[in-house]
Amino acid sequence: MSGVQHIALATDARLLKRSCESLLGIAAGLIADGELNDKEVLFLSTWLSEHPELAGSWPGEVVFKRVREALNDGVLTSDELLYLRQTLEQLVGGSFVDSGSVSDGVNSLPIDRSAAVVVAEASFCFTGKFIFGTRAACERAVTTRGGTIEAVHRSLRFLIVGELSSREWKYSSHGSKIEAAMRLKDMGHGLSIVSESQWVAAL
Repeated sequence: MSGVQHIALATDARLLKRSCESLLGIAAGLIADGELNDKEVLFLSTWLSEHPELAGSWPGEVVFKRVREALNDGVLTSDELLYLRQTLEQLVGGSFVDSGSVSDGVNSLPIDRSAAVVVAEASFCFTGKFIFGTRAACERAVTTRGGTIEAVHRSLRFLIVGELSSREWKYSSHGSKIEAAMRLKDMGHGLSIVSESQWVAAL
């Protein structure tokens, strides 16, 4: 990959990250009172149309699709409003009314906040759901920068946990990777469990 391509990839990733962070903030604000009304959905629809970069990656594509489906007939029913509110609650990792924090899901995970993430010549494993994009996109961002992708074992350096991971991580499909990594840490291996935002900052 050329230097120009590397710059373009990094620029696109930063734009997508900023837009996803804005979407998370808007979603949290819209459901802060536990309700969602017609005007708020129309505002969200307009904002999404102004950020087309979100339409091709998770979770933006999900919100795009569900808002479009709800507005398709020009009438928002109570069931559609409820479904959209539940979608936004899932997006921010649980009810904002209950948690009071957009990032509550990741904050409750065993994250090494002081870990210094270096991509080149380091090994990575990804778990959870990512604002950055698909798992494959995350892995490409590592390998194009000189890192490697591995499973959770003694030689792994970083386990990256997606920002959209659930507060109930122990009961989720990615909980086994986190618990395995925690056991390796307890055994003295040099493995760090870090958040998606820490990893993106190192790209």
